[in-house]
Amino acid sequence: MNNFEDIISGKICPYCNCETELVSSKEIYGPDSTYGSNHYRCKKNPDHYVGTYKNSTPPNKSLGRLADKELREWKMKGHGEFDPLHKAPNPHFENSKSAYQWLSKEMNIEINYTHFGMFTIEQCQQAIALCQQLKKNQNTKNSTSE
Repeated sequence: MNNFEDIISGKICPYCNCETELVSSKEIYGPDSTYGSNHYRCKKNPDHYVGTYKNSTPPNKSLGRLADKELREWKMKGHGEFDPLHKAPNPHFENSKSAYQWLSKEMNIEINYTHFGMFTIEQCQQAIALCQQLKKNQNTKNSTSE
């Protein structure tokens, strides 16, 4: 694996460039956590972490790169703009796959790496701007056709 693959698989912390450890959600969110899956956490800075898919094959497959608080906030903002494109009533896209294919093309990123879990802050910001522009263009199109 190269360094990029190690980063997006949660094995290396992109901030500290050190190895990670697998911990339970209780170690991230506290003893009352019901999150239910594990997380990869930086060995040097416990604020750098990423969750894993539940019941994944292989087990404990990372949701992407480790994130600090700021990146986690940008990822949430990104999903807030992106998810309605395929989940809202009258969505722009039939499903998440077609929405990610559009985003992959627009961002000029390989589809395998087009996911908010793998994005940097800058990529999240770019994706947000693209989603907002698509919605604006669609709203303009709808208002001129009425």
